[in-house]
Amino acid sequence: MEWLDRTALGVSVRNWIAVVIVIVLLFGSFVVLRRVQRLAIARIGLRTYTADMIRRVLMGVFSLIAVFYVFGLLELQVGPLIGGLGLSGLIAAIALQPVAGNFIGSMLLHSTRAFRPGDEIESNGIAGTVIDISHRAVQIEDFDGNSVYVPNLRVLDSPLTNLTAEDPRRTVIGFQVSYDTNLRAAQQLVLQALRAVEGVSSNPPTEVLVRGFADSGVDMTAEVWHPAEEALAKRVVSEAVITVRETLAEHDIEIPFPQLVVRAQPTDTGAGPVADPAIDLTRAQAESSSPTTGSSAS
Repeated sequence: MEWLDRTALGVSVRNWIAVVIVIVLLFGSFVVLRRVQRLAIARIGLRTYTADMIRRVLMGVFSLIAVFYVFGLLELQVGPLIGGLGLSGLIAAIALQPVAGNFIGSMLLHSTRAFRPGDEIESNGIAGTVIDISHRAVQIEDFDGNSVYVPNLRVLDSPLTNLTAEDPRRTVIGFQVSYDTNLRAAQQLVLQALRAVEGVSSNPPTEVLVRGFADSGVDMTAEVWHPAEEALAKRVVSEAVITVRETLAEHDIEIPFPQLVVRAQPTDTGAGPVADPAIDLTRAQAESSSPTTGSSAS
């Protein structure tokens, strides 16, 4: 076995073989960790995102140990190597700071459990379903089907809304009725109609409230509770808005257009007093005649 003691590039063949074995063992450990992750999820009931975080952390630890062990086998001194880098090492450290920050951010996101894959969230102006929380970014599939990657640090530093954390969720539908409307009767009519809409939750109950007086009519709102999932929520809210409009039309309750009253002032022409007519000018604006909606998380 004298050939094992021969050197190649200043390192013995024995050490080169050890380096190859370490690399093979490292990649073998990655395969084993993935299988252990699947078993932990299937048999222990460990949550997927928790098992995935543990696997990634262990992979990083094993890789770091392997690197230092290989350096020892190749007789490379880490201290002088780092010192020799000098300014280049400092620049590299600064450049890698966001990478390290995002990696730590991924562990914080997993540990805080503010959301998990499958939840619908809104953060940094992006709303959609969480697909994955990796060591670098949170993968979100927005409601248009696009994959968006938001760096973990930006998610941690920005306000975040978990749209599916609580079920059901509330949406406020605003509308107006004319001043000659029987408000109590209108309340009951709209309330009964909304309770019959499929998907509208009875707990908490739907409410129809009078909010105040506007220029052209009385402001009212309908507060409906529905499933938190965005796709289903849109359909329920759409049906609720149509129901409000149809109920008011069925009972001849007017949704007023914006109105402007102009009064002509009398002029002194010597021909006697001039009448002071009131002229109603109605501006037909389709968007203002339809109910408006606004959503808020429960």
